[in-house]
Amino acid sequence: TPEGRAHFLVAPGAAAELPRLLYRLGWDDPAALDLRGLGPGTYITAPPSDRGGLGPVRWLRPPALDSATRLPAARLLLGTLAYVAHRSRAGA
Repeated sequence: TPEGRAHFLVAPGAAAELPRLLYRLGWDDPAALDLRGLGPGTYITAPPSDRGGLGPVRWLRPPALDSATRLPAARLLLGTLAYVAHRSRAGA
């Protein structure tokens, strides 16, 4: 996104499970990671878009038709995402 955020699409229900999953992975303060789970009633801007003139939104890896209907469980990605978010915030 223009703000430098990355969005990862995962199976439904991850937003509600995020604090519990992070705690089980050893992250006591999920807020310090700046990971956000978006659930019902929220949205992301899909590429290609200029985000209302703020800058481009692009795919890091475009979804494929064969995998778009089988999103991964959040628990499969969360450890890596938490680690990268932690490293990014520590280096900022």
